[in-house]
Amino acid sequence: MSDSPWTPIRRMTLIGVVLLEVLVAFEQIAVATAMPTAAKELDGLAIYPVVFAVPLATAVLAMVIAGPWADAIGPRVVVMTGVGLFVGGLLIAGSAQSMTMLIIGRSVQSVGGGFDSVALYVLIAMAFPETLRPKIFMSISAAWVAPSLFGPPLAGYLATNVSWRWVFWIGASLAIPALVLLLPAMRRLPDVVREQEPAVRVRRRLVAAGAAALGSVALSVAADRPMLPAVVLAIGGLVLLVVSVPKLVPPGTIRGQRGMPSIIATRALLGAAFLGTDIYLPLMLTRQHGMGATEAGVVLTVGALSWSLGAWIAGRRSTYADQRRLARTGLVLLTIGISVALSAAWPTTPSWVLYGAWLVGGGGIGLAYSPLTVLLMGMSAPDEQGRNASSLQTAEMLTTSVLLAVSAIVFGGLTPHSHVAAFVSGLVLAILAALLGVVVSHRLEPVTPARAAKEAYVVAGDQ
Repeated sequence: MSDSPWTPIRRMTLIGVVLLEVLVAFEQIAVATAMPTAAKELDGLAIYPVVFAVPLATAVLAMVIAGPWADAIGPRVVVMTGVGLFVGGLLIAGSAQSMTMLIIGRSVQSVGGGFDSVALYVLIAMAFPETLRPKIFMSISAAWVAPSLFGPPLAGYLATNVSWRWVFWIGASLAIPALVLLLPAMRRLPDVVREQEPAVRVRRRLVAAGAAALGSVALSVAADRPMLPAVVLAIGGLVLLVVSVPKLVPPGTIRGQRGMPSIIATRALLGAAFLGTDIYLPLMLTRQHGMGATEAGVVLTVGALSWSLGAWIAGRRSTYADQRRLARTGLVLLTIGISVALSAAWPTTPSWVLYGAWLVGGGGIGLAYSPLTVLLMGMSAPDEQGRNASSLQTAEMLTTSVLLAVSAIVFGGLTPHSHVAAFVSGLVLAILAALLGVVVSHRLEPVTPARAAKEAYVVAGDQ
């Protein structure tokens, strides 16, 4: 009988990774709840959108830097640096005496989170065998469920009854214990000293990342501007993104080319379609069906719970063929869920239809999300894991940002004329992204005979 692959160090590593992901998720979700209170206290409502736009830009830059860095020297230093910046940024934000200081703290925190989100993928690839990775990435996916359920009410309670500053300080107090749990595994990683990319190529990628971040910020703030500035910002943002994004992802990603490019493109479309729907559901229930905020928010809980169930199912499948089937099935379910949810834009539709639709949609992204990560890391050479993980997360963040920005512009333009048309427009954009994801997901198979032979070996070993 062979020994269990779940050694004590691997279990500690899993707990540490999940705890860090929970903290990153909590800060993203909870901060949105506490930020209005913080902005009012710091007299910063006039620059409220900047608190979200600037950290988004710094996160994109951090992810682009972290990939080649982790490939060159391994994930250890990148993770430790990321945790240090994450904690430092949270402490600065929690202690902020002005809106500028709060933005600086949030930006430093986002740099740390960007470093860790990429480097942890590399750590998992080096510390865990391929047969365990589906369970690891399933756990990471499920780590967003608890913050989705408890983050907003906890942040609301702290902001109302204690202080909004504790939303940041809680995360800072728990990040160091998470790092301690990762240290034993990181100490046992082999020293990695690989040939680094030419400096010219690195500079070009950083310039492209900066341009993409600026384009994303321009699109994000365009929705709140008068017509002429909004048009200028939107066109300028789109131009920057069109020019820069192809330089941040593997060749063929924009076309959804077979193999790794299609994995990155599918994940980007999956995440954008889900979030592009998720943000509208509670608003649709309150405006179109007269529900209270708490009752309407239950739809997000339903989606989070079904996401967790879908991720659990995905984690029990270990072959690459299974992961591809799960990704395709999940995208189909997500498309069905969004399409049914569209009917709730009309007040005559029973509200329970929306809950049922998002039960299906949440389960769909749960089935598809972590398998795409498993496929990417399995297809990445050891010296490309960081770069490919960076491309995966950068593409998802930028695609989601673009879809949300375009959706916000269209939604804002239609709302004065028809609430039904406004909600329909937002969900139609998400449906188009999901449908495109379904098409691209049929190109997930590897393109080389050597990779196909390796997958056949893994499948045989699992059986």
